[in-house]
Amino acid sequence: MDLNIREIVSDKIKKNGKMTFREFMDIALYYPGLGYYQKENPFGQQGSFYTSVDASESFGKSIAKGIFKSISQLNLEPNLCEMGAGSGLLANDILNYFKESEPNFYENMTYTIIEKSDYLINFQRENLKEHLDKLQWKSFKELNNFNGVFFSNELVDAFPVHRIISIGGEIKELYVIEHEGKFTFYPDNLSTAELSEYLDTLNIRLIDKQIADINLDSVVWIKDVGNKINKGLVITIDYGFMAEQLYAPFRMDGTVTCYFKHTQNNDFFERIGFQDITAFVDFSALKYYGEKSGLDFVNFFPQWTFLIASGIMDEFDNKNMTDLQRASLKSLIMPEGGFGTNFNVLIQSKGVICKSDFLYKKTSFQLLSELTERLS
Repeated sequence: MDLNIREIVSDKIKKNGKMTFREFMDIALYYPGLGYYQKENPFGQQGSFYTSVDASESFGKSIAKGIFKSISQLNLEPNLCEMGAGSGLLANDILNYFKESEPNFYENMTYTIIEKSDYLINFQRENLKEHLDKLQWKSFKELNNFNGVFFSNELVDAFPVHRIISIGGEIKELYVIEHEGKFTFYPDNLSTAELSEYLDTLNIRLIDKQIADINLDSVVWIKDVGNKINKGLVITIDYGFMAEQLYAPFRMDGTVTCYFKHTQNNDFFERIGFQDITAFVDFSALKYYGEKSGLDFVNFFPQWTFLIASGIMDEFDNKNMTDLQRASLKSLIMPEGGFGTNFNVLIQSKGVICKSDFLYKKTSFQLLSELTERLS
């Protein structure tokens, strides 16, 4: 008899007595054939959540503009690599822009997608069938000596996390156990010393009974990214903050949350494999550990300022844009509300010098001034 995903979790807990939340989250999202990202398309109207990509094609077009300018300014090869391409909608918007607006660049470019879900790879191939001659799919392990722009959009927030809690001045880990037929949390000693090292390295201090979500997978990932890139730019778009804001005392319950059919909930142990589980990204960790693997810090700013720097304001010149399209476009760049509140972008580089006139070196103040002037 085939086991369902709840039975798989239960059996593992019975065997070991408990399970880290990181292992639970990994099973819920990525278990072959049963995890949330392994068996259905979770994006857009038919899925559990919307992304900036779903809001407007201008998101992808603006990123394409920024990538084109970056490659030109930094003298990079015309190579793009997107990790975790989801439905392929962002890749399609980017490739459409290059094909229509920069045909010479399109002719010479390559677009690599790193995706571990066979279901999503097949979905991407269908959505990107007009650009298949420009595309290649690789595993993360296969990517080496990359020259170009490596980027991700809402990838790191889906990495499984450890949950920890401060109790009477001592840091404990919140494990998943089964009690009276139900999954619940149970505090115990840390599963790995890496958690303590992470807290000490980033100077994270929790107050009593405060919960925090620690993404050790992101540390491994950003180190690998730095080692795999020979010369280029790394753009990480996600929701999250630097450590001092992410672990501030007002965040008593951590940031792990679930999405089921566009509704947020904290029912972690319900609808296992049928809802998204996600946590805010610690950009301080990506910055610090990225530097350890040769990635230089370029800038960290809100998504809306990143889009302005990339050239999204040019989209308002489109006189054929409908009122709905214009409203969707504005939702991407309004500092409050829309997609501008919790989404941030970290820019890193390797093997290049990003001078003061580099498009992503502008400050948020400069970009806010451009936005105000344009909208007025």
